[in-house]
Amino acid sequence: MNNDPEFLDKIREVILKNISKEKFGVQEIAAEMGVSRSHFFRKVKALTGKSANYLIREVRLEEAVKLLEQGKCTISEISYEVGFSSPSYFNKCFHDRFGITPGHFIRNKELPQEQPKLKSNLYPKLSLVFLVVIFAVFGARYLILSSEKKEQSIQSIAVLPLLDLSEDKNMDYMSIGLMDAITLELSKLKKIRVISRGSAMLFQESDEVYAGIAKKLGVDLLLEGSVMYYADSIRVTVQLISPSPLERHLWAKKYDVKIKDVFFVADEISSAIAEEMNILIGRSNVKSQKTNIDSKAVDNYLKGKYLLQQQNPKSIQRAIEYLQEAILIDSDYAPSYAALANCYISMNKLIRNNEEKLKNRKDCRLAIQNALEKAMELDENLAEVYITKGNIFCKFDWDWEQMKKMAKRGLELNPNHPYGHVLLSNYYLIKGDYSKSIDEIILAEHYDPLNPSICSLVARRYMIAGHYNKAISKFKQVLELFPNYGFAWDGIGFAYFFNGEPEKAKEAWLELHKIMGNHHMADYFAQENFKNSINYWLSKATGGSNLYCSNPSIIAMAHLLVNKKEGALEYLEYAYEYRNEDLPILMMNPIFKNLYDEPRFKAIASKLNVELDY
Repeated sequence: MNNDPEFLDKIREVILKNISKEKFGVQEIAAEMGVSRSHFFRKVKALTGKSANYLIREVRLEEAVKLLEQGKCTISEISYEVGFSSPSYFNKCFHDRFGITPGHFIRNKELPQEQPKLKSNLYPKLSLVFLVVIFAVFGARYLILSSEKKEQSIQSIAVLPLLDLSEDKNMDYMSIGLMDAITLELSKLKKIRVISRGSAMLFQESDEVYAGIAKKLGVDLLLEGSVMYYADSIRVTVQLISPSPLERHLWAKKYDVKIKDVFFVADEISSAIAEEMNILIGRSNVKSQKTNIDSKAVDNYLKGKYLLQQQNPKSIQRAIEYLQEAILIDSDYAPSYAALANCYISMNKLIRNNEEKLKNRKDCRLAIQNALEKAMELDENLAEVYITKGNIFCKFDWDWEQMKKMAKRGLELNPNHPYGHVLLSNYYLIKGDYSKSIDEIILAEHYDPLNPSICSLVARRYMIAGHYNKAISKFKQVLELFPNYGFAWDGIGFAYFFNGEPEKAKEAWLELHKIMGNHHMADYFAQENFKNSINYWLSKATGGSNLYCSNPSIIAMAHLLVNKKEGALEYLEYAYEYRNEDLPILMMNPIFKNLYDEPRFKAIASKLNVELDY
């Protein structure tokens, strides 16, 4: 594995030169070696199979062993000498690495090699037989209980972003596409909780140790690896890691395949992991019907998916072109059609002008329907198709029963799909069942725990149910991890308002304007009181050419912050006229309770078939 000793020797030299510096980590080592942090990560992983942080800690501990052997310093002194933050943390890391404490090592001056054997002369032969029987009985009982407990527990895993080790470093779409494919295949296994790609992607090129990543994601196992691209083939290297209490590499494998077989590799990896986890492979659906895919079509499909995930108009337009090309090359691959439908949906979401948005929705509706029907015709077991159809019924058609039907079918095929649970949460919210709505959105968070959008939806569900303090607490958790996430600043502003803290609401929206680059508005909010600030925002959102907001549902809500019922009703009717996709869910916001007795409001609620909490 070590085929570049000079690079590793240089790393060791740099660490040892700075070993007493606790904060001297990956960033500093990479800078001193004259390489980028990402290159450093990839190189260390390729050469050692270990994370960069694990290697640094290993060098520190090996140096600690030498100092302990010399016996010139105390354990506490040595812990600081080799760069640990505290003696207690040093003791833990030492024990994790060597299986004994530093104190035990000082007394014995050797690291454990193997478990000591019992001396035969300590026990009579009869006693030995008796002990064997006792241990066998209790051991069997322990194994049975452990097996039962393991069978009952839901094991969990996260697929980390695969490193792109290609020379030109432009194959991210391939490594992320394979990561998605492995995640999808694992998600089909009924007894495994699989973390969604959105949360796992936060650790792309992360310098955090595996135990820390696993703790944040709430998983038992991590799959990590790399992809090397060669012309029309790829080399995929993966390993399964148990990060705690001791970091153990359970399983590793290398695959050399043609590009067209990339999804076959994903299935192979999924099956191998399932066997390693000792669970019965109970797939929730049969395999996709299409197995022999044209390699050029695969390449275009992966590029299209990669660009779709960037969520900006230019990237989505390019994604559509790649996906259309993939379909021209191979018209029998269902995921290409599903991805194309999602491109059309995303394109509509990014349009600001309401008239243009309505026209685009009507123009795209047939294209989306055709793409989804074709995908379903080719593969009726593709969960993504049902979730996407459910999203269309939610956003475009406001057909709640069909939305629920599609979401449930999608979750039957992929129980780990967070957005299936988001759709069900929407359904129960629309039906006025706040408790079930919260249960479903918490399930969505369970499968995508670090997705700021889903975590903010959890907070908003609490807010709609009247749990304002819980909502504020949840929004604060999101903002601790994502301080520039505008959706959370907007939400916590409303939560403060409903909690009787309007000035805190204004401060939250001031932060939102800073993030959005509305510096003039932020300055105004900083100088004026709550009522003046909202009225000024409304003047800019409802007049002039440079509008601060184009969403009529949100403008309706803002009117009610300063008790302008007529303006709120006008913009709600405007939102309905232009089929604003946010209207039904936003109408459940407590701000609209002041309009529940208004006939115009009741008429809109009736048309939307939403059940208000009177």
